[in-house]
Amino acid sequence: MKKSSLVSILPQILITHKEWFESKGNNGIFADLSEEDLRGSNFKNAVLVEANFQGADLRGADFENADLRGANLQDTQLESACLKNANFEETDLMWACLENADLHNTRLDGAYLHGANLKNTSITISQIELAWTDEDTLFPPELKNPHKP
Repeated sequence: MKKSSLVSILPQILITHKEWFESKGNNGIFADLSEEDLRGSNFKNAVLVEANFQGADLRGADFENADLRGANLQDTQLESACLKNANFEETDLMWACLENADLHNTRLDGAYLHGANLKNTSITISQIELAWTDEDTLFPPELKNPHKP
């Protein structure tokens, strides 16, 4: 994992990525935050469609009301992150650790949750019925993994 000081320029990164998305890549800069240490960072209300966070440490980060449709969050650490009211439709969350994350009203339609750790979350059946899971997806005890007998 990279150790960097991107936290100080994070507001600018969020602005330029939003410009990139809204201009269909003609302006702004694509946000590649892969492998970064962004623990506790504020992404509240951010537009991070298709952003790359692969392997990033996002423990305790705040993504409330953020738009991350189609983003790459494969193998990220999202323990205790706030994902309340966030849009993670068609997002790659394979092998992500979301243990103790706030998933209240998080949209996960079409999200890839293969191998994801959802233990100790309040995720509901309705949130994952249109998501992709497998036998390695770890659910809270009250939800049965549909891929295991």
